[in-house]
Amino acid sequence: MIFSPRNISLSAVSLALVACAAPSSNEASVQPDTTVSEVNDQSAAKLGPAISTIKPGASVSFSHQTSGPVQVDGNGYVTLTINEGYSSGLLALAASSDDGLEVTGSSASTSLNMADGTTHSWRVDFRGLTDGVHYLNVLATADTGETRGYAARIEVGDWKTAEAAREAAKPMEMQEDGEMAVVLEAEETIE
Repeated sequence: MIFSPRNISLSAVSLALVACAAPSSNEASVQPDTTVSEVNDQSAAKLGPAISTIKPGASVSFSHQTSGPVQVDGNGYVTLTINEGYSSGLLALAASSDDGLEVTGSSASTSLNMADGTTHSWRVDFRGLTDGVHYLNVLATADTGETRGYAARIEVGDWKTAEAAREAAKPMEMQEDGEMAVVLEAEETIE
């Protein structure tokens, strides 16, 4: 048998799993099988499903679609799809934007009756003010007081040039290892 780092690490993982499954002192003692088998380097590892965690807050999820490219001083809209996990009550929604967008009309806020189903649609109108990538922010608040936030990316005008200029304006310094990094000033207080 040829030992490679992969074989050794797989053997170590196997032994660790066996040790975790070992019976406690009040259970019948069973000797684990500690034989090491050869690993075929041609086989692909099979991974389990991705681990996902649920963030604390309102039982609400979002997705969105935009109306398409928006020019400076042009109008557009975002259609939000809201999925919620409540059987009754109201879900208050409020939209706001950063400096490059303006939420227009009466679409800045609304309330949804959660007894009407679990999937809702909401259209938010906006106007692009400056070139760049901007975000339309949404805050959902359930009757329980729980909240959930979401941001829809909006590209306005010549956003690629505006983003390149913003990146170029960052103060970059060469590190000892040759990597470029942004160095920010900070103050630390030790109490």
